[in-house]
Amino acid sequence: MKEDFLTSQKASNALSKMRAKACTLEELELTQEQMDELIAATGNINCNDRNKTYYITKFNENNYEIISFINSEEITEKWLEISDLYLGSVFCDMEMLEYILKLAKEEGITNVHIAGDLCAGHPSYKKQDLYLTAKTAQEQADIAIKLFSKFPEFKYYCINGERDLSFEKGDSINPIVLVQRALNEKGIDFHHINEMVANLVIDGVVKRIQHGTGRLAYTKSYKIEKEMWQQFENMSDNVIIKNRNYNICFVQFGHYHVNCLQRLGGIMITSTAGMVMDDKGVLNENTSYPSAKFSTAVIKNGKVVRFVTESITNPKNVTM
Repeated sequence: MKEDFLTSQKASNALSKMRAKACTLEELELTQEQMDELIAATGNINCNDRNKTYYITKFNENNYEIISFINSEEITEKWLEISDLYLGSVFCDMEMLEYILKLAKEEGITNVHIAGDLCAGHPSYKKQDLYLTAKTAQEQADIAIKLFSKFPEFKYYCINGERDLSFEKGDSINPIVLVQRALNEKGIDFHHINEMVANLVIDGVVKRIQHGTGRLAYTKSYKIEKEMWQQFENMSDNVIIKNRNYNICFVQFGHYHVNCLQRLGGIMITSTAGMVMDDKGVLNENTSYPSAKFSTAVIKNGKVVRFVTESITNPKNVTM
């Protein structure tokens, strides 16, 4: 086999397809020999032996998922950013959430990045019992399973938030584990990264997904601006994985419930206002409307050529 297959458009197209869903060799337009070469080169392509489909799911020991090579062609990547869904509480704006997912589908987006607090939390913590509509891990997970099952074409990446982890502190299972298990059984590509920070290597650049400071903290007294600067000042502009340098180009925050976009050095830092209403489950003049971001990045040779992100909101009429 020719050495240049790994950097060919054919290999890149196959990786993009596997990133979106599990595919047969015929769908990927690859021979078994070419697939074997891809598997050896990437180390994170898995095979479902039952139906002989191939998919990319494996995070390595440093919590990275490499979903493409550094490619000499311009590659366009799209993703949806959401966080702080609080499923199972009066805060969750399910109408807005479903609207966002439908719109993302219409826009041809295939990847959903969820920056923590998928579920509302264990009833024994921080007065959470006062506003929960679903109290067990399974009940809160079932809400996510029902919703995401309506959108099986997406590939989901979800990190932990402190509310998700409150179940583990409360001697219960993290509901995201239940969501992953149920959706994977349905053939839906849902990844639970069992940390509060995850790193995706997308066509040679790193996209980091982080909940707050990346550690357990219920308080919102610290500012996202401070954390953004700490993030920028404390990390180099590249990481080394398997003896190859990758630039950190994107950081997505959850936890802060703030809709923002800032560029610090060469890093695009984003955050959304979450998918929740105010602390009474209603909207008022002080509410930051629930929001999400649709992002498009054009990447070539491990560098971002163009990046566009659009904040999506669906504000409702507020009666004062």
